[in-house]
Amino acid sequence: MFARPNSDSRVFGKGLGLLVLCMLALLGNWLSVPLLFGIDLIFGSAAVMLAVVYLGIWAAVVVAFVGSLYTLALWGQPLAIPGFMFEGLFVAWLYHRHHLKNLVIADLVYWAMIGIPLVVIIYWVIADMPGSVVALIALKQAVNGMFNALLAGLVILLISYRRRQLAQLSLSWIIFQSMLMAILLAGMTPILVDAHNQRYTLESAVLEKLSGIAAIFENRLQSDSDAANRLDAHLSRVQSMFPTLTIALEKDGVEGVAIGAQPHSAAPGLVPEHPSSLERLRIWLPGGEYNAVQRWREGYYWVRLPLEVMPGWYVRVEESAASLVQAMEIKRLSKFTLLVGIFMFSILLAWVISRLLSHPIIRLANASQHIERGVRAGQFSPVSGSIVHEFDQMSTALNHLGSEMASSVQVLHDSRGRLVKSVAARTRELAEANGLLSSVLDAAEDFSIIATDSQGVITLFNTGAQRLLGYTAEQMVGRETPALLHDPEEVSRVGKELTAHYGFDIEGFRVFVHEAEQGRRHPREWTYITRGGQRVPVRLVISIIRNADDSIEGYLGIAEDVSERKHLEQIKSEFVSTVSHELRTPLTSISGALGMLRSGALDGMPQRAEEMVALAHNNSQRLTNLINDLLDIEKIAAGKLHFDYQKVSLAEQLNQALVAIVQYAPDQQVILDSSAQVPEVLINVDPQRLQQVLINLLSNAIKFSSQGGHVALDARLRGERIRIRVSDTGEGISDAFKPKVFQRFAQADSSDQRKKGGTGLGLAISKELIEHMGGELGFDSTLGQGSTFWVDLPCLEATESPIESEHALR
Repeated sequence: MFARPNSDSRVFGKGLGLLVLCMLALLGNWLSVPLLFGIDLIFGSAAVMLAVVYLGIWAAVVVAFVGSLYTLALWGQPLAIPGFMFEGLFVAWLYHRHHLKNLVIADLVYWAMIGIPLVVIIYWVIADMPGSVVALIALKQAVNGMFNALLAGLVILLISYRRRQLAQLSLSWIIFQSMLMAILLAGMTPILVDAHNQRYTLESAVLEKLSGIAAIFENRLQSDSDAANRLDAHLSRVQSMFPTLTIALEKDGVEGVAIGAQPHSAAPGLVPEHPSSLERLRIWLPGGEYNAVQRWREGYYWVRLPLEVMPGWYVRVEESAASLVQAMEIKRLSKFTLLVGIFMFSILLAWVISRLLSHPIIRLANASQHIERGVRAGQFSPVSGSIVHEFDQMSTALNHLGSEMASSVQVLHDSRGRLVKSVAARTRELAEANGLLSSVLDAAEDFSIIATDSQGVITLFNTGAQRLLGYTAEQMVGRETPALLHDPEEVSRVGKELTAHYGFDIEGFRVFVHEAEQGRRHPREWTYITRGGQRVPVRLVISIIRNADDSIEGYLGIAEDVSERKHLEQIKSEFVSTVSHELRTPLTSISGALGMLRSGALDGMPQRAEEMVALAHNNSQRLTNLINDLLDIEKIAAGKLHFDYQKVSLAEQLNQALVAIVQYAPDQQVILDSSAQVPEVLINVDPQRLQQVLINLLSNAIKFSSQGGHVALDARLRGERIRIRVSDTGEGISDAFKPKVFQRFAQADSSDQRKKGGTGLGLAISKELIEHMGGELGFDSTLGQGSTFWVDLPCLEATESPIESEHALR
């Protein structure tokens, strides 16, 4: 029932195609292109060949019959109809039943086996035509049919290319079509041009002859003083000299011939005169049911020239066109014979070249199809080489591949027995592992393990999930999605965060699985809602379940109850906060007092005491920085760090950071280079937090640079983002430490005797701050050559022309 519309549409399409091809067959037989004198090419057979390929055997016969009806109307006899129909039937039979896909060769076989004998029977035996005429008709129709087959092949090639129909045409056929067309154009063009110039040459000779006879007559009149009274005598004299011509005199303004015999071309009421290929030469052709050659043979050439000795009088000279037609037919026969020879030679040469070029590829294709059988048996029969270099290379590569595969398969055969035993053993192990996995899933009561299909429907709900959430597996598997377990407001909030980060809408089930599909398996904290309505914080990791073809089959979510950990973190946070605040006040006092002592508030301190005070003051500063960093880390972890976003100038922010750090560089004997041009852009950041990051990066670069080293600060536009770079010429970062650079409390030299101070929290805090402001912090470093830390931030506005920084410090 559902297939009927498609079937009806196919029937309608074939019917419409049949109608179009029938009309093209009639139109093609109506059109004609002169090939030689009296020999025209018609194109109805091309539509028949297209019907053979696209519509089948009987459609080709119908198109051939309809196209041949024009010849019946043109010639008044049905002799051509059987030949057209048998041609369509036979070629379609070879094409579809015997898979001879070359239409030209198939048509050649038809004319050699059936077409030419059929023409001889119809035209010689039945119509009783002369043998030479029959031979000409047979060769003409054969050449016309094969030319139409070639034309249809070009149309098929164009259609296949436009429709992108893959694997429709063979390489041999394409080469044959191309070579045949190229050879025919090269070989037939000079012959056709010469044949079309033939009439001009012969008619030029006729014009010269008739004009010469008129000149002879006028010369006789000029030499006779009494010519006006002796016109008949002169006409008779010249007529006797040229008995095959008709010569007459006409007077201007007098209707009919005045003196001499009556020419055919001057008889009243006859068919109008036809122009020749020359301006002064005219030809008279009789009317009636004749073909073009017969009418030409019965026609007459004539010229009408004025007489200078007798103003107002004209001499008309007329000659039968039969001799010229005979000469043209003799030349036509020789040229047509040569044309047929070139056509047949072109077909043979194109076939040989196509076979020569395509046979190695066909042989390689066949060998590649049979390679599986040989390789499976552990034996490979090498493919013979080729005289063509590229094909020989392909054969060599195929032989090498086949040999290697055969050897590999033999090895596989040898190990097949062991493999069967191993598979049996592995099957038992897998069965045991499956049972063990089921036991593990059921025993993992501390973890909620939930699997879904690709649409989000739950397919696995383990014992841990049942214990944590209060639902049974029967209630959830195949019935619900994880959305039942989540707070809608929390899902909406996370969806908005992901949408803002990735730049397109992410909502619903995609909120849970999008980052997993991007290859990011970072755990995220969610709030599960149990069956009883309790809110349980969990740490959830989403993984993708893939099929053997690497397509997504579903998703796996493993959640851990972090209620106890959250409680401990809260206690720890409160402890750190309390300790930090309790320490900050006395530490500030101690640091201030030590600073005063260091600045010389007490005169006469011993050198040893000053050194101890300086050491105590430095350590108090380090302890203050550590407390500040701890507080920032706790705020970031708790999500309580406040950001005051403002639209600020990048150049101003870099200048402020330079002013804050410029006093530190001379102390370390480091050259601070900020001479690079800074693009004038606006950024949306928290200025205080950005300054904290920039100062940290600059102080680190100065701290880890050797004496006399350089630290450079610059900024460059990268599309819609700006990259700030801080580069130093220090020792660089080792490959072993690079993964730990942004970890908390991470230091390349963690020993008690490390040369450089620091808590190891600055870069971790900086990274958190930059990411909260929508940016990215990274670095590039080569050991022994220095490091470059960079910050990427989105730009709000930018101009093409950069400006120099207000502070160019060295």
